[in-house]
Amino acid sequence: MIDLGAVGEAAPAPEPAPSPPRRFLRIPNAALAYAAIAIALAAAVVTVVKWSPLHRPLAESTVTGFLEAVHDRDVEAALAFTDQKDAEGEYLVPEALDARWKITKVAQVAYTDLGDGRAAAEVYAEIEGPGDSLVGHRYQVAIDRGEAEIKGAMIEHEAYGTFDYLDLNGVRLELDLQEGPTYVLLLPGYYEFYPDMPSTMEFEDGGSMLVLGSKFLQIESGVLDEWMPSPWVVVSQEGEDAVNEALREFYDGCTADPTVEGCPFKFPEDPARDVALAPGARWEVTAYPEVRSERLWYEHGAGFGLESSLPGEARAQVEITEDGQTRTALVACPIWVNGLYAAFDFEAGFSIDAGYEMFEDRCRSLIEVEG
Repeated sequence: MIDLGAVGEAAPAPEPAPSPPRRFLRIPNAALAYAAIAIALAAAVVTVVKWSPLHRPLAESTVTGFLEAVHDRDVEAALAFTDQKDAEGEYLVPEALDARWKITKVAQVAYTDLGDGRAAAEVYAEIEGPGDSLVGHRYQVAIDRGEAEIKGAMIEHEAYGTFDYLDLNGVRLELDLQEGPTYVLLLPGYYEFYPDMPSTMEFEDGGSMLVLGSKFLQIESGVLDEWMPSPWVVVSQEGEDAVNEALREFYDGCTADPTVEGCPFKFPEDPARDVALAPGARWEVTAYPEVRSERLWYEHGAGFGLESSLPGEARAQVEITEDGQTRTALVACPIWVNGLYAAFDFEAGFSIDAGYEMFEDRCRSLIEVEG
């Protein structure tokens, strides 16, 4: 661009040249100075890393140490990593721990600097049990100037027993429902319900679980819950045979003494006639009732409620008096097991119990049959 108004004027003076760069004097003992600076920086870095989110080993190693101690069945060492160091309970003993599991993952997933050397970390842990079962849980870890502990590593859970006691990994805990619920603390790992349960019974959906924090994984069914499960017990085929054998023994006893509670041999009430056993006569079971395992339902404190899949029959010689006349006849009485229970004792096996007086203690009907 040409400025026509500048024609004939003197040219502007040139700008001054830039100043030459200033040279710094060498510091005596420069090596010592640099070393001092490096030491100071290193100390600062150590301090920052120690309390920063990038310093993960402290929280992770705390959770790892806890899980490894549990796996080694060292209860005291495991609790030392937690804020529950003085915890006590039936299952906080080495005998209740089963090592059939392994640690598959421990990783810090959250970190909050609370200042003054304190921090809160969240550590995800995962363990694996039999059958490739996996369960994970997030532990809360409190850090205070280089010391760490797991907060609430164990949570109290209500203990439900299939029977009147709970058995986990062979450790037995008596339960009294009249005194209210019982609560237990469980360390992580594999637990088997009633490991000594006889072959006459079995669990409908399996009887083992994997525990981690507040998580309960039923291994066989794959159901994950935050409530401790109570496995449903059913009678096996062997158990079905044992129940039917107990029924036969029970009714044989009834023929000897029909007044035993639960025996169905009282005569039905009939205002038109009187019926009584003939002199010297007794009931004889001609066909025993039968039950099937799929129709056996367990009730806590009572046993397996019985329901006939096939009714039985008993016969007896009786005297029938009606219209002032007495005659002798052979009568048949159908036998139904409804209202009876197959109670179970781990030493004696099944026995027949009259239960809650819902049983029938007399014949539903009498049918005269030819002798």
